[in-house]
This record gives sequence, C-alpha cells and structure tokens, in this order.
Amino acid sequence: MTEAEGRSRLLYWAGVALGPLAWGINLQGVYVLTHFSCENTRISGAIMSAVLAVVSLAGTVISARAVRRRAGAEWTDAQGGGPRTFMAWVGVGFGVLFALVIANQFAASLMINPCLR
Repeated sequence: MTEAEGRSRLLYWAGVALGPLAWGINLQGVYVLTHFSCENTRISGAIMSAVLAVVSLAGTVISARAVRRRAGAEWTDAQGGGPRTFMAWVGVGFGVLFALVIANQFAASLMINPCLR
C-alpha cells in the first residue's frame, strides 16, 4: 500500500471519527464551561458548540467526497471496495447525527440557566 492509498483510506473514516470526537469535546466542554457561564456570559459555550457542529459536518463532507471521488474505481477494485464505501456512508450518517446531537445540546444550554445547581 502506498502512502497516497493510506491517506485516501483515512478519508473514508473521517465522518466516523470526527462526529463522535466533536460531540465528546462538546459534552465535556459544556460541563467545564457551566461553572464559568454562571459568573460571566453564556456565549462561549455557544461558540464552541457551533464550531464543533461544523467540525462534525466537515467529517460528513469529507466522507461523502471520498465516496463520490472514488466510486467508479471502487467497483473495479480486486479486493472489493464495498467495506470502504460502507464505512464512508456510515461516516456520513454519523456526522449528521452527531451534528444534530450537538445542536440539541446547544439549544439546551441556551434554555437552561447554568446558575441552577
């Protein structure tokens, strides 16, 4: 396997990795920022959630582009391109799903007063 093939295989996994990673960082970040949000402004959590939702959607776009770019070549691959294509589509789904989860957490952080402990 060449270096270019190794990098292209990682593109198929981008959505699978970036979506849950962004959600995990968002979840922990919201818990960390809750203490400081009571004393200061709530906007820092909103910015973090928006940036991480974009990161999750970026993983979706990267996985979708990997499928579209190599779709014709995958069917002629002697080793079979089915598993890579499947994981890329799973990555697309994960990216969208975790972006929605981040958006729900963002909405909850805007509605619930962080000083209520």
